[in-house]
Amino acid sequence: MSSSAVARGEPDQDHELEFEEEAPRGGATTARLSALVPLVLGVSGAVVSAGLGIGSLGAPGAGLWPLVISLLMITASATALLKAKQDDDVEAFDRGILTVVLSVVSLLAYAALLPMVGFEIPTVLLLFFWIKILGREGWRSAVTVSLVATAVVYGLFVLLLAVPLPHLF
Repeated sequence: MSSSAVARGEPDQDHELEFEEEAPRGGATTARLSALVPLVLGVSGAVVSAGLGIGSLGAPGAGLWPLVISLLMITASATALLKAKQDDDVEAFDRGILTVVLSVVSLLAYAALLPMVGFEIPTVLLLFFWIKILGREGWRSAVTVSLVATAVVYGLFVLLLAVPLPHLF
C-alpha cells in the first residue's frame, strides 16, 4: 500500500483488523424473554398510568405521558415478541445483565426514597452508585459529578422552575 493511501486513512490490505470475540449467541428463548420483560413493564406502566388519571390533551392528567410511553413499550415489545422466532441475531445473557438489574433496582430504590427523604440525598446516592460502582470511575469524579449534578438539578428545577419536588432545603 502506498504512503498516500495510508495518509488518506484507507485500510491496509496486508493486515486484517483485529476484532473482539463475538458474543455468544442466544436462541429464540432468549429473544422471547428479552421481549417479554419490557412487555410486562409496559403493561404495568399502563395500568399505573390509568390510575393516575389521563385527563385530556387540553388538560392532561398525571398519567398521560407515562401512558404514552407505556403504549410505545408495549408496541415495541409485542413486535419483538412476534419476530422472536425468526430472530437469530440475539446475544445470550451474560454477566452484563447484572449491570442492568442493578440499574433497575437502584432506580426503584430512588423512586421509593424520593417522597420520604426528598430528592437531594437519593439523587446523590444514585449518581454516585452509577458512576463509581457500575461505571467503575474514580472516587474524585464520582463524588464531584454526583454533587455538582444534584446541585444543578436543584437550581434548575426547584429554584428556577419552581417544580414541586420533595426536597430538604
